[in-house]
Amino acid sequence: MIIAAIQRSRRVIKDGDIFAIAQKIVSKSENRYRLLSEYNPSKEAKKIAKQIEKDARFVQAVLEESHKVVRYRKNVLIVENNIGFIQANAGIDRSNIDQSEERILLLPKDPDGSANKIRLILRKHFKVNIGVIITDTMGRPFRNGIVGFAIGASNINSIRDERGKKDLFGNELKVTQIGTADELAAAASLIMGQANQKTPVVLIRGHVTNKNEINNASALIRDEQEDLFR
Repeated sequence: MIIAAIQRSRRVIKDGDIFAIAQKIVSKSENRYRLLSEYNPSKEAKKIAKQIEKDARFVQAVLEESHKVVRYRKNVLIVENNIGFIQANAGIDRSNIDQSEERILLLPKDPDGSANKIRLILRKHFKVNIGVIITDTMGRPFRNGIVGFAIGASNINSIRDERGKKDLFGNELKVTQIGTADELAAAASLIMGQANQKTPVVLIRGHVTNKNEINNASALIRDEQEDLFR
């Protein structure tokens, strides 16, 4: 599916190109579908479902995809999912899939692994060295609107460490780390859209990857002990 989409674009793929790929088509290709009828809600799921006014089966699905519940209120359930990201509903999706059987779509089990697998397939097919980002969307504390972010990455600088470098006035940077993969994912997400745009793959060109700092998307997850919001 991904190779076909790239070939339809008629673009020449070059060394250093990065492909941002929507999580949804990765999850679909990995058959991460489930039916709500497959879930038997626990007491905890029923309790939370009543308070947030959601289907208890859906809440059970979220709990099974989560390490722990972070916050919940009416219509909102924020969790730390099994991958480690803090997301609403553990990233479980209902949009752009057939709802006639109450189907849901889960995130890939190993997004970094999925990104690397896709990268190796694309490298073999196009005979070039490329990077891959798997994108999803999420809300942010204190800000309205969802933004794109990276849940998986391969062969790029997911986070660039600027600590120890000097600014324009010679001041040493103490804490600056740039979430490169998230910034690229956010830009790609604008092109992908969230409704019926049908653009699941975006080509990013011109970004320079530092070969000494290649890391995957899990590097973007802040340790709970350093997180003021959990």
